[in-house]
Amino acid sequence: MQLNDLNEKEIKKLKIDDLTHMFMDSINEQNLKLIAGIEYLIKEDFENFTLNLNYVIQTKAEIQIKEAFEAKIFKAKLMFSKADRLKVFSKINDIKDIGEFLAHKMLLYRVVFPDSEFKRRIELILKYLREISKNLSAAVKLIGTDLESAHDICELIKEERRKMRLEEWNLLNRLWNYDMDYLSRTFLYLKEFVEGFMMLGDHIKKFAEYIQFLATKYFYFK
Repeated sequence: MQLNDLNEKEIKKLKIDDLTHMFMDSINEQNLKLIAGIEYLIKEDFENFTLNLNYVIQTKAEIQIKEAFEAKIFKAKLMFSKADRLKVFSKINDIKDIGEFLAHKMLLYRVVFPDSEFKRRIELILKYLREISKNLSAAVKLIGTDLESAHDICELIKEERRKMRLEEWNLLNRLWNYDMDYLSRTFLYLKEFVEGFMMLGDHIKKFAEYIQFLATKYFYFK
């Protein structure tokens, strides 16, 4: 189901699971836009970089879903507690907030990457980030039906996030050893750029661990 295909009245008719899945799809799509925007930046395609990041900042497509979810959650009969459902939804919303924050920061300065090796390693981080975002979306959709599979997908997320962390240290090590002034705007931008993507990756990893906690907590419902 796509948000664009539904009006507000139809959204209000959806079940809690459907609203959660749709919300996750919307936020995942924004993540992918953010990642694609950085890939344009690597190519020095500043026009498409700006378009993608502005999309992440400006799109509010998920607001209707959030409002419908919050109106319905307290009346719903669910497999597990309303508190846990609300926390899942809140963690999805946090991804939106982090992505929007990163987009704002990255639009403050038009950077050119130092060399091809730095670009290559950024592309690796983006590859891992794209995978964990897609896997998280899949895991969230399995919460209500197959917690064991959701748990296994979250193990993949944690492994990909570990790979991101290795690339982060490689990038920061390169950055600290470039010949540039320590107060350089480029240095500060690139440092926060790398750390920002890791902040998003860390949140997704913690979200995955929470899903695994739910899988253990509610395993007897299988």
